[in-house]
Amino acid sequence: MYAFPKSARLRTQVEIDRVFKEGARFSCKGMRVHVLRTEMQGNRAAFIAVRSFPGAVERNRAKRLAREAWRHLMPELLPGHDCVFVLYPGMTAFSECRGAMQYLLRKAAVLR
Repeated sequence: MYAFPKSARLRTQVEIDRVFKEGARFSCKGMRVHVLRTEMQGNRAAFIAVRSFPGAVERNRAKRLAREAWRHLMPELLPGHDCVFVLYPGMTAFSECRGAMQYLLRKAAVLR
């Protein structure tokens, strides 16, 4: 239905560091987002899981869930934002992840 192409991803460490340094930070249980307003037409995102996950399988699953939630929320976003999501252990359901992401993006005034 909705794609998550490479052009919609923050891929270099320089871009991610810039969002961490200059962006606004919002957090809730299980997730934190750093948002930076840009002049681009679209939105870009990166997903970082902290090392306190019990293992690589859980860490990768958390990132997959977050990417899928982002993909579903992309049509509702205002254009021109770079977002870096920091994921913490404990979120196992897609609905929980999507709800937390929607809450954070609404808090950051990125959702329509």
